[in-house]
Order: sequence, then C-alpha cells, then structure tokens
Amino acid sequence: MRMNRGWSSRYALVLIALVASALILPTGSASGQGAGAEVKEAPTPPGIDVFDLNLGQTRAFSRRKNFEVVGHSYFKGPWLTPFAQQNGLGAGFNTPRVHKGIAYLGGYNGPPTLFGVLIANVSDPTNMQPLSFIPCNPGTRCPYIRLNTSKKILVGTHDRNAANPMQPPAGQLVQAGVTLHDVSDPTNPQLLSFFLTANNGATHGFEIDDRFVYACASTPQTKPPVGRNQEIVIIDYSDPRHPVLASTVHVQGQRIGEEYEERDRLNPDGTSQVIQCHEINLHKGRLYVAWRDVGFVVVDVSDPYHPSIISRLDYVPPFNGGSLGAAHTSAPVIVDPDEHPTLVVHTDEIFSCPPGFGRIIDISALSNPQVISSYRLPHVSDNFNFETGEFVCPVGQQSIHQPWFDFRSPSLFYQTWYDQGVRAWDISNPYLPREVGHYISPKYAAPGAPPDRQIRETYQDPDTGLIYMTDGNGGGLTVLRWTGPIPPRPPLPGAR
Repeated sequence: MRMNRGWSSRYALVLIALVASALILPTGSASGQGAGAEVKEAPTPPGIDVFDLNLGQTRAFSRRKNFEVVGHSYFKGPWLTPFAQQNGLGAGFNTPRVHKGIAYLGGYNGPPTLFGVLIANVSDPTNMQPLSFIPCNPGTRCPYIRLNTSKKILVGTHDRNAANPMQPPAGQLVQAGVTLHDVSDPTNPQLLSFFLTANNGATHGFEIDDRFVYACASTPQTKPPVGRNQEIVIIDYSDPRHPVLASTVHVQGQRIGEEYEERDRLNPDGTSQVIQCHEINLHKGRLYVAWRDVGFVVVDVSDPYHPSIISRLDYVPPFNGGSLGAAHTSAPVIVDPDEHPTLVVHTDEIFSCPPGFGRIIDISALSNPQVISSYRLPHVSDNFNFETGEFVCPVGQQSIHQPWFDFRSPSLFYQTWYDQGVRAWDISNPYLPREVGHYISPKYAAPGAPPDRQIRETYQDPDTGLIYMTDGNGGGLTVLRWTGPIPPRPPLPGAR
C-alpha cells in the first residue's frame, strides 16, 4: 500500500512525539492528597558518562513534568579539586544567585569538588561561561552566599572543613567567618573585608539586608562540638571595609557554663539533640530560623543591636531529629511584602530512616504556632514494616532540602529533595499541599558515594523567571523553566 507523502510526514512526527514523550513523561502522578509522585528513573545507557552529557542528553536522561530544561553546564576547569579532575566530575554547587545575567555559585564540599565561589555569565543558558573564581579561606568550605545587588557586594560564610586541599600553614588556625567582596566587576572581584566569628569555628546558612548580615555561626563562647552548636551572629557592614559585631542570639545552654533546658537535651532514642542555628530567612524585621532540634524560631530584629526570640515551635521530641538534627529551613509565605506572614514552609533535613519531610506552620498567633499539614513523598517517607516495627527506606540521601517560592505566586514553590530531584508544590490550600510538577535530573552519582543525586538548591531569577538548580555531586548547574500553571490566588487562611 502506498502512503500519501503528507500523511507519512505527519505519521513520522507522531512517532517522534511518542518517543520524546516516553523519555520525558513521569510514570506516576501526584495523588492530590498531600502526596508526591514516585517517578521512574531515566537510566543512562551503558558507555555514556553522566558527567559528560550534552544538553540533548541531559534532557533525554531526565524526567520532568511542567518543567523545561533550558541549559546545563558542569563548569569544569582548573578551579576544581584534584579529586574532581581525576574522576572527571564537574563542579558541585550549593547556593546559586543570579543578577542581570551573572551567576554567583557557592561550591560544595561533599564529594570535594569546589572550594570557592564561581562567577559566571549565564545570559545564554545554552552557553554559560565562567568569569572568575574566589577561593574559600584555607581550611574552610564556603557554600553559602548572598548578593547585595544595590551595593554590588557578595557576602559569604567560611566554615572549617578538612577536605579543602588548601589548608593553613602548620601552626596557624582556620579562620571561620564572613567575607565581603566587591563584585561591581564580576571578572575581577575584590576582597573588601573579613569578619572573624571564631578561629577553627563553624558557620552555616545566613541572610542579609542592605546593612546587616544575620549568620549562623559559632563564637568563642559557644560550647563544643564545633559545627553542631551554632548561634546567630549579627554583623553591621554599613562600612563594608570595617564590619562590626552588632549582637548575637542563642538558645539557653549553647554557651560555655550554661545548661540546656530539659526539652533541648535528648531525642526519643536517648541520643543528644543537635542545638544548631542552621538556616535563616528575613522579612520585615523578623528572622525565620530553622534551629535543628530546637525547631522553628522567630527572632525580632527590628533593632538588630537588640534582638530577641519571640516565638518557637519545638517538636523534638516526640519527633527524632537524627544525627544532624531536624530543622533545615523555615521559609515565610509572603503574600503582602508590607505585612508579616501567617504561614511558614518548614523542612527537616534528616538522613536517618525515615528521612526528613516538609511541614506547613500557621504563625498567625506567634505565641502558639501550629503545624497544619505536611507534604511528603510517601514512597520515600512512609514505608513501614509492621512485622519488624521499623521504617524501610531507599538507599541514599532521600531527605527534603531547600524550598524556593515562585515570585509570581506565594502558593507555588520549588522544593529540592536530594535524590528525588526538584518538586513543585501548590499550597493554595495549605491544609492539602499538592505536588504539581517535578524535575528528576540524570543521576549524577559521584564515585565512592551512594548512587544518588544531591540536588541542593534552586533560585528563580525575577528578571527572566528562569530557575537555577544546583547539584552537589559534581553535576554542575541546570537552568529550568516552569511551564505549569501559576496559582492565581494566595493560600487560604490557616487559622480559622
């Protein structure tokens, strides 16, 4: 039988579309009942190096719903560690920030791939180009960064880390603290100052405004162990060449000579709680702090020289925070930038079994914050063996991690979830969060580590709407576009 040429062409196009859809469409879908989808892997064929994919292969060996892959780069180069270069890895990144086509990318340390901040031109996501590199202080990692776009200042924290190939000379101490760089010329960043928080100390997440840095850090007064006990250090950088300490905030028991309150001592399994300031978000004179096993904390910084804790939700126990502690991020849901929020998206980074998941907290009454729902991946978090009385979990890092809100709607956010990729959630009804999209990257599994992804953070550029996703295993930077629906309304009130 002879085919009509036009019909034959259409038939070929249909076949191509079916093949393409088989590559990109998920095998599962969100249940609509607060549950996330289980998505079948897109395995990389034998003989293909997952750390040497082109853009077409990156698209083909990923899974996505309501996301488009716009660009990708491993950012290989002399800034990588010997370990990364010898194993053919790309850069492992943590925090991304993008402004006017320039990306600032904090390197990640596990596996050890990049100890510094890479600055790159990402105005063309299909051809991203490195511009300059700022190394971490010797003996530290520096994966957390913030950008003051008005003053062109890049702020970063430095945290003691033995994996950095560059260590201080024998007999010298590691300098942990905060650096300020002038990045008005991104090809030639200039150090303005360094603020020491503690020799041989630890730092972690932080936030800035136009004058102050609000950082999780250890101080000379902080109890050991370093890294598992951090408070809030507030630094005034109104003179960026001479920053000064404004104040500190800590929980009782964190300092030498103090005793912890009873609720901050033990997990349900009898292990010690981790009392560590971990991540900070700032809005309208208040810090929204994830403080590991302390839980969720709100700090009034309307006067940063005289801050005070004004709210706390502690859920450990009865929940167990695991070896690293529970709370990772407390992200306020900003409906009106001139008003205080009434809802918070709160995540637990737990690598034990079961792993951490997310909660929605109502804070309309600061004196009595309440969890009103959770959002989770049941196939990861909720497999329970009733015969053994234990949870059963997939191999690898399956914890939830860092949320980022779409600037177009407070009801939509992008949630990184380590091996489970990026998950988009609609909280128009905060009592019933719904997963509405996902991006599961190729499996950038580093040698010597569990065979999983390490999807760390996303950042959405408000100028373009593009979403920049980092991989900590050496998978570099992926640029995504959300193609799904934008919720038209803010979340329903929680309290009622």
